[in-house]
Amino acid sequence: MKFLQRFKFNLLAVTVVFFVLLISSFPVIGEVNPDVLLIDVEGNQQIPDEKILGVISNTKVGQPLNPQLVQQDMQAIMALGFFADIQVKTDKFFDGIKLVFVVIENPRFQEVRIKGLTKFNPDELKPFFTQKPGEVFNVVTFRNDLSKALKYCQEEKGFFIEPKATNNFRITEDGIVEIELVELVIGKIKITGLEKTKEFVVLRELTLKEGDVIDYNQLREEYWNIMRLRLFETIDLKFEKSSIPNALDLVLSLKEARTGSGSLGISFAESTGEVGGLLGFKESNLMGLGQELSLDINLSENSKNIRFSFYEPWLDDNRTSFGLSMWNSDSSMTSTMKSWLNQDGMYEIDLTRTGLSLSFGRMFWKDTAARVRFRFEENIIHNYWLDGTDKPEHNKPEQIDFWNNSAGIEIDRNKLKREGRNFVVGGYQLTGSYTVFGEYLGGDYNYNELMLEGKWFHSLTPNLVIGTRLRGEYLTGDYPDYEELYLGGMYKLRGYDERRFDDENTRKLIGSSYLLSNTELRYRLPSNKNLEFVLFYDVGQINNSGDSLVRSDYGVGFRIDIPFFGLIRVDNAWNEDGDSRLVISMSEMF
Repeated sequence: MKFLQRFKFNLLAVTVVFFVLLISSFPVIGEVNPDVLLIDVEGNQQIPDEKILGVISNTKVGQPLNPQLVQQDMQAIMALGFFADIQVKTDKFFDGIKLVFVVIENPRFQEVRIKGLTKFNPDELKPFFTQKPGEVFNVVTFRNDLSKALKYCQEEKGFFIEPKATNNFRITEDGIVEIELVELVIGKIKITGLEKTKEFVVLRELTLKEGDVIDYNQLREEYWNIMRLRLFETIDLKFEKSSIPNALDLVLSLKEARTGSGSLGISFAESTGEVGGLLGFKESNLMGLGQELSLDINLSENSKNIRFSFYEPWLDDNRTSFGLSMWNSDSSMTSTMKSWLNQDGMYEIDLTRTGLSLSFGRMFWKDTAARVRFRFEENIIHNYWLDGTDKPEHNKPEQIDFWNNSAGIEIDRNKLKREGRNFVVGGYQLTGSYTVFGEYLGGDYNYNELMLEGKWFHSLTPNLVIGTRLRGEYLTGDYPDYEELYLGGMYKLRGYDERRFDDENTRKLIGSSYLLSNTELRYRLPSNKNLEFVLFYDVGQINNSGDSLVRSDYGVGFRIDIPFFGLIRVDNAWNEDGDSRLVISMSEMF
């Protein structure tokens, strides 16, 4: 028996065959509409008669022959999936006819052979085909299995795979099912919604290009890469039908975020009568090129701090980044002067720090970047005097001038997931750095600094996120005492003052190494996504000369994103020493 190679049921052909057989049998029967007295099946070898007869429900024994009902029964038999073709014949049977459905079974199934895939491994699809070798091939079962396999490709693996043709498979007489599949590719990439940002700033973040096989899992990762730029509030990613065969057009609809912020303020200290002012500006999308530029000026009667920074994330096609920072500060602070004086006591010093920092980085593996940084800083102690005494008379001012230069490397893996510019909804970020300060770099002090930090976020509900940061630092060698590690301040243990020598409690938080944990529960108002409330707990351990001390704080706060000014953080912290402290900052804790 010669088996048909195509399995799409041709209704017109079957109908014609049926009517020819029916008409040819009428002269023998001698009736126009004879009664059907018996229904039988022929041609089946593996499929039981009962299974076939069980789906014949339209033609009834004892009723006149109705070609339309017979046609429906033929369709029902084909719907079983076991047959390549069906014909009907009639034989005279007493005063009526015997209606016989003649079926041609499919070959016995052996295996599925898939071709046409270039990126997706076809062996991953074979377990979805449930028919066992030796069974009569079932078209319906095969199509259902194929549908599940292609759904798995899209939902789990991210590949859009379709049969290449309408008649998409064939089965040989040996039972080999051959099917050709095709992976859909990206037709055109369309970007909408940009007003300021240049289109190439978005396109360069996409490793998938026009003509590449669609990998939706990879595309999701690139979605987060674009969100990590912090240039956009929302990104809507979708596919559209393409004019290119076997392709879908990728459409990115973006809503740009506010990337410029400024600060302006005046301060007055009632206890000292000191007046100060601050002026700041930051732009994270300079001229729409994705570059960052910032300038901060903080002035008072006893201090002056100026810092300028610039960052270019794409210096060349190899994704080399470049950073530049310059600063100058004149301030008064407390120091032990242990690096310069051989006597005990706390000193007030006038310190000027002028420096330049250069960094170069490159993305070397997925979301992991490496950076090298060079810092050159001149430190000048203009005056120093014992704390609590008058500056001019007690100690003759002696200028101390030295350089504190360094070279360091940083490894950063950023997998944070953001909604909008500021709200982190999940993911993690791991950072490690090692910095060497030394004479061979032109500095006057030899010491090393190691830092490891990890951040993890988990979304509990769409607007409720828990975040944790672990950070550790280790300092070894000979260094100025104001470079010693300090565990307090608004970005560490926020319940303790920024000034390390402020009181006895803050002095205990000075050491050569520490381990810090910050945990925050962040809730963003669904009705106003610029407002966020926070519960937090900070705990850390500081180590110095073999001694260790553990301190903690807790508190509440809120974050508000104000147009032009950017994110403002306000936290009220209570430490375990019984003090409370209000922290106001222009950036997130972590």
